Formats: sequence, C-alpha cells, structure tokens
Amino acid sequence: MRNPRAISGWPRLMRVETAAAYCDEPSVKAFRASVGRMWTTPMKWKGKSERWLKDDLDRAIEALTAAPEFRSDLSDVF
Repeated sequence: MRNPRAISGWPRLMRVETAAAYCDEPSVKAFRASVGRMWTTPMKWKGKSERWLKDDLDRAIEALTAAPEFRSDLSDVF
C-alpha cells in the first residue's frame, strides 16, 4: 500500500490501494471490509478494475465526522 504522506495530489479516480491509503485504512482488506457501510461502493467499467471517486470518499468522511458519536460539546469535557 502507498504511504499516504508520499502522495502530494490525490487522483480523482482511485484504485483500491490508493483509496485505502486515502482513507487511512491499515490495509486493503480492512478498506474492502467497510465498503458499502463506511466507504462508498466503487465505480466499475468493463475491462477496468474498480475505481473510487475522491469526491465520494470525501463525502463519506464528512458524514462520518458529522455523526453524533464524533461530536462533543463542553459538557462532555467538564
């Protein structure tokens, strides 16, 4: 798997290895296990491998960070 810090500009269409790195998953297997639940399903073309759209992954990340379990307010701290 690629080192996420080594990629300066992420491609709009990502193969599974790149998408897993972009989402900071520990492995392709871990990424695939969450596809359809946490991560979006890939686009598919005849004769090509699956590709994930960066915009779709960004929306999934945004939805995850907006989930109530990730929110905190001052009452959680004090």
